[in-house]
Amino acid sequence: VSIRPFLSPLTIVYLGLILWRDFFYRIDVFPKRKLSCVVISIGNISSGGTGKTPMVISLAKFFKKAGKSVAVLSRGYGRQSSGSLLVTDGYSKPPDWRLCGDEPALMAMALKGVPIIVDKNRFRGGSFLIKHFNPDIILLDDGFQHFSISRNIDIVLINSSDLQKDHRLLPLGHLREPWSCARRADLIFLTKTNLKKPSDYITRKIKQLNVPFFSSTISAISVLSSINEETRSIKNLSGRHVLALSAIGDPGGFHSLIKKTGATIAESLIYQDHHTYTKNDWKIIKETTEEVGADLILTTEKDLLKLEAFSGDVPIHAIRINLNIEDQGFQIIRDFIDKIEIIN
Repeated sequence: VSIRPFLSPLTIVYLGLILWRDFFYRIDVFPKRKLSCVVISIGNISSGGTGKTPMVISLAKFFKKAGKSVAVLSRGYGRQSSGSLLVTDGYSKPPDWRLCGDEPALMAMALKGVPIIVDKNRFRGGSFLIKHFNPDIILLDDGFQHFSISRNIDIVLINSSDLQKDHRLLPLGHLREPWSCARRADLIFLTKTNLKKPSDYITRKIKQLNVPFFSSTISAISVLSSINEETRSIKNLSGRHVLALSAIGDPGGFHSLIKKTGATIAESLIYQDHHTYTKNDWKIIKETTEEVGADLILTTEKDLLKLEAFSGDVPIHAIRINLNIEDQGFQIIRDFIDKIEIIN
């Protein structure tokens, strides 16, 4: 029995809530608060899988290399804590991922010299960063729908593998708000374009927005067997039969990336994004690995972080990825920053 007829009224209610929220912010019933530094939001209009975390990491490294001090402000989705939590001062080891969220923990491990805080109240979290670290730039993770804090630049990510059927509002599709809302963006990145060529539909829809857009690609650069161990060459995966294990927003993209390494996917296990693995999950994972004769379990860095408590008797590795942005994309961000600094 199709549940689509029951979902359609929910979509109408959801759209109504979005439109009312937008209206109240436009007429200042809900106030926007401004932080005393440059704020760059990295977000999307779909429910996950666009590559926000790799983009935040890539931009933080870019600005650090350019001599800017950078901090990251995130909600910390799914964390088992509340209030403000400093994930790292840029050099300290992050707390257990359950306390700060899997993605902030991963960012803390990938970035050095970049303070990271999680706080549902973004203004409070941003104010803490300014008071204690005084960054030139705050990267607002997943901030496109978070109107209560002003930003200088809005970057929106769109997965190149998106299909027309995905572009319906939740819960019928994947959109968090109507497609037309992407016009609020200052810059759009079409992500993972090397894994799947964007459809004519996506290309046409993006061009209709009249927002500058660029491509980004994602590549596997190394393999690690523990989140804290030395990495190994990606060539080690060539010819291996693997169990592909993931709990991310875009498992299809992960599978495409595995195939590009020369590995063969013997079987795949897919869990919901941000899933917390249990002992029973690990039992199923091990049994499946043995049943299909896989050489090893291959997962993402985010998942490896959550699997360390179980691994030991079965080889498990993660692909370390790198997000590559067109030079023109970096240049337009530089130009935005230069204009902001001149005005200030």
